[in-house]
Amino acid sequence: MTTRTASILEAAIKEYIRSGQPVSSRELEKQHDFGVKEATIRNELNRLTKDGFLAQLHTSGGRVPTDKGYQFFVGKTLDNVASSNKILNQPRYSRLADNLRKDSLRDFVDAFSNEVKLLGVGQREKEKTIYKSGLDELFVRLDLETKSEFQEIVRDFEMLDERFDNLKNKIFRSLPEPQVFIGKKSPITDSENLSVIMDSYDIGGHKVLIAIIGPKRMDYNKNFNLLKLLHEYDE
Repeated sequence: MTTRTASILEAAIKEYIRSGQPVSSRELEKQHDFGVKEATIRNELNRLTKDGFLAQLHTSGGRVPTDKGYQFFVGKTLDNVASSNKILNQPRYSRLADNLRKDSLRDFVDAFSNEVKLLGVGQREKEKTIYKSGLDELFVRLDLETKSEFQEIVRDFEMLDERFDNLKNKIFRSLPEPQVFIGKKSPITDSENLSVIMDSYDIGGHKVLIAIIGPKRMDYNKNFNLLKLLHEYDE
């Protein structure tokens, strides 16, 4: 993939995450300076659609990201996560990290979920208890259209404890960086409408596994930065 093609794909996904609407070549030409005409951007979108990074739901409509496109975007975002130093001194982030460090995992998950406005999950390595918070926040941000899609999310929530507990030993062994699972590739959810970000921390000699569960249109950059920030408080 050329640099220009990658830039257009990244911009298209950012626009879709922001608006929730299919993205057209005209919108991209208007919002971004790629140094080429709209027709060239349209050709790039056609190529990206053919290669499976984007989908066109209607012949004359704009493009939306596929799971392959989201996976590309996530990789680019992880590679470019900004330094967390700018937010280290903000009181609410310090309090959030203190809850994790002071062994108050329930309080941490509640505050963490409130910060990301998504479903937060946490578990200590040697404990069975799993803390969850933010299902209502998750539903607010999901673009669900059918009853079966709602039922699928509820089923995932009901199965979360069992799936999370079954997975933790494998995840705890090694997480060099946040792991992101898009749609059906997630080991703890089954809905194609969800993305899951997981990371682990060494707190007071014990490992803690944290997960963010949200729509594919979540703010990956903010969430990655927040997870990175928490590592500043590893002990």
